[in-house]
Amino acid sequence: MSPRARALLGGCLALALLQVCRADPQKSEPTISDLNNRGVEVKTGVQPAGGAAKAMDNYRRFLELQESDPKLRAEALRRLGDLNLEAGEFERMEKEVTQIDIQGGEAIKLYSTLLKAYPNYPRNDEVLYQLARAYETTGQSELALATLDRIVKSYPQSHQLDEVQFRRGELLFSAKRYPEAQKAYEVPIARGTPSAFYEQSLYKHGWALFKQSMMDESLVSFGLLLDRKLGAQGAHAVNIEDLKRADRELVEDTLRVMSITFSYGEGSESLDQFVKQHGDRPYYHLLYSRLGDLYVDKQRYQDGANTYRAFVKRDPNSEYAPLLAMQAIEAYQKGGFSQLVLEGKHDFVERYHLGSPFWQGRERSQYPKVVEALKVNLRDVATYFHATAQSSHKTEDYQEAARWYRDYLTSFPDDPDSAATNYLLAETLFEAHDYPDAAVEYERTAYNYPKNAKSATAGYAALIAYQKALEPMQGPAQTAMRARAMEAGVKFATTFPEHPDSAGVLTRAAEDEFAAKDLPRASELAKMLLARQPPADANKQRIAWTIIAESQFSSGTYDQAESAFIKARELSGSDAKEKNDLTERLAADVYKQGEAKQQAGNAAGAVDDYLRVAKVAPDSKIRATAEYDAATQLITLKQWDRAVGVLEQFRRDFPKSELSAEVTRKLAAAYSEGNHPAEAAAEFERIAADPHETPKVQHEALLASADLYGKANNAPKAVAMLEKYVASHPPLSESVEAEQRLADYAARAGDTTKELAWDRALVQADAEAGAARTDRIHYLAGKAQIRLAAPARDAFRNVKLVLPLKKSLAIKKKALETALADYKHALDYHVAEVTTAATFEMAELYRTLAKDVMASERPKNLSKDALEQYNSLLEEQVYPFEEQAISMHEANAARAKDGLYDDWVKKSYTVLAELKPARYAKTELSQDVVTTLK
Repeated sequence: MSPRARALLGGCLALALLQVCRADPQKSEPTISDLNNRGVEVKTGVQPAGGAAKAMDNYRRFLELQESDPKLRAEALRRLGDLNLEAGEFERMEKEVTQIDIQGGEAIKLYSTLLKAYPNYPRNDEVLYQLARAYETTGQSELALATLDRIVKSYPQSHQLDEVQFRRGELLFSAKRYPEAQKAYEVPIARGTPSAFYEQSLYKHGWALFKQSMMDESLVSFGLLLDRKLGAQGAHAVNIEDLKRADRELVEDTLRVMSITFSYGEGSESLDQFVKQHGDRPYYHLLYSRLGDLYVDKQRYQDGANTYRAFVKRDPNSEYAPLLAMQAIEAYQKGGFSQLVLEGKHDFVERYHLGSPFWQGRERSQYPKVVEALKVNLRDVATYFHATAQSSHKTEDYQEAARWYRDYLTSFPDDPDSAATNYLLAETLFEAHDYPDAAVEYERTAYNYPKNAKSATAGYAALIAYQKALEPMQGPAQTAMRARAMEAGVKFATTFPEHPDSAGVLTRAAEDEFAAKDLPRASELAKMLLARQPPADANKQRIAWTIIAESQFSSGTYDQAESAFIKARELSGSDAKEKNDLTERLAADVYKQGEAKQQAGNAAGAVDDYLRVAKVAPDSKIRATAEYDAATQLITLKQWDRAVGVLEQFRRDFPKSELSAEVTRKLAAAYSEGNHPAEAAAEFERIAADPHETPKVQHEALLASADLYGKANNAPKAVAMLEKYVASHPPLSESVEAEQRLADYAARAGDTTKELAWDRALVQADAEAGAARTDRIHYLAGKAQIRLAAPARDAFRNVKLVLPLKKSLAIKKKALETALADYKHALDYHVAEVTTAATFEMAELYRTLAKDVMASERPKNLSKDALEQYNSLLEEQVYPFEEQAISMHEANAARAKDGLYDDWVKKSYTVLAELKPARYAKTELSQDVVTTLK
């Protein structure tokens, strides 16, 4: 609580006490002598009437009246002292020194009285703090410091110890007792950010260290303060301009003193070391900037520039780096270091050209100053190196000038000076004897900018540059360059038709425009050539018709292109190669006509054109593709037999074609759809045997072949395909389906051995499936287990109970246990249909045992009575088996109420109707089993 707030609360207390004193004596309320026995209600937040002066007067009167309660007197003395101190500080603001001394002296007197009279007053640490303030207010700094020292010694746990230590630090700092001030500031610093004096303590702590020439140590405190104000490591940077005025001034002064500190050391090297030790901060550019500014202000221009550039070197892609690089150039300019200015500009364009890493993810519009500086510096650097090259005639100087001319043009293509700059680039390259590149740049100058006085000159200069480039060349390089030169001539002729050399390049112009894929223009030039008088020779006319044909071909007017190709072929004369080439192009054109009809939905017309290729160009390379596509369209039209004919002919004519595999596929599809399953199966078998096919395709082909062989009633081939399929290790889910089909084939053929072998394979697949197991795999395995149990069941049934009964019965029981074990294994699958079947079969095993025991061979020569006793004993023996059978059938039947009513449940009901007719032989059972069971 501030002293002013405490004074106001004291005023409230005094007013409350006075109101008690002025109470009507006629009323039965306590008198002033009773104050010791009652509390005082202090209403906080209420401004006492009459302000601080009135409150002080009230406190004085209260002290005169109240003599018996030391607590109230101590409180009143403290608050009266606070009010005097507050009044004195107010007067300080008004600069009435005499009044300050009066009020402050009064406060000192009151606090001293309180401390002397009430040494155990619980708030004496606050009283001492206020006394120290009063001493400081009245200019008694040494007493103020001594009083604060007393608090530190006597009240180390005081809640305002950080404030006390900060005030001590301020007094010690003013007294130039910097080591002691340093230690005092360290107390609120140690408390950290919860302390209201943390930031000021950091600032003054740094200064205390600075004053002791402990420069490096001071940087730590100043750095922590900047972390608070401008953002710590990894934090978002805070703009100084966004800070409040007081904080902005604090930050600026901190940056200033840190710059001075670095300047006392090794300058930018000391700053680099500081950054390395303390890690990146979002404001470090300010340290480099301010240190550089300090050097420049002291006319230490190179040191300033080196400092700016030190940041650029450390973090060249920072958004602040280009600005500091610009400041370095300005520092060199101020110092008159022309060579260093050039080096700075050169370094700037190297680092910040628009293709540099700096611009990754950045927009030019966001950094207008950098863009403008780049533009100026690029022009200056390019001009400098060009002038240097014209003097030195060194290739590297020309290359450097060309490099920066190019960068300027790339960066500022729409600049009004770009055409002139491009011409300078071309001149630079020509002077450096780089004729190919010079030609390119002359052409760019002539054709890529609006026409100007330099356009025709540049265009003609390009032709000269091409001729110069051709002189030393040989072989393919010369051919390629000659083609470029011809293209330049064509362009020049068409762009500048008034030039006398334009007609001579018209033919080459048509060819060059066609090569450049400007087909309308190429066709136009070719027609111009054909219209010339006197007519061009046959060779040039052939070239023109070929260009027209190719242009029409490319534009999709294939019927017109066909007639143009025919005319061109007629003009080819005895040139066999040219005639063959045109024949191939003609075949391709007819093929394209079919392709266009196909795309338009006219499949029948497409088939006719595809098959027409063989008539117009029987030896053409595209004929095989055309006939293949004809077959494809016939399949689309579902003309299966015609498609089969074309495909079979294709196989005969092109046995080594790359399309052979596709032909086989299409034949398989055509045979299949045409209801020729045996032929289709053979084609699928061929696909499966193709080693170039993927395993997936081979698997699918084997299955398709098996299906079709099955459809053709060729079970052995179907089984063979399925066996190959299983042996090829397809996915588990597909493999078990094939194994099930093989088991079915074996069952239909009556081959029990193979059927059981495939059933065992199904069971094994499920057991080893692991994470690949599916419900379907588990279901098939369960069904297979039921079938695998049948041999054991049949073996049990086949054991006859003959004399001696004990021996045959033992064999019978062992067979029973084997069969039961197999069915119990089936129950483990927890598949409903498998469970009902296994339950039924197990019940029947018990019932069969009971029947067979009763029907067993009887000992001979038994009397009637003995036989009756023997039969009675047998009945007792079979009773548990009959009960077990009934119990298991009833369990099976009970599944009906869960909605499971399959054939095995029905069979259990039939057996129960026989065994327990009174309960189960009811006609309504067949009508509503679930209802009956309920």
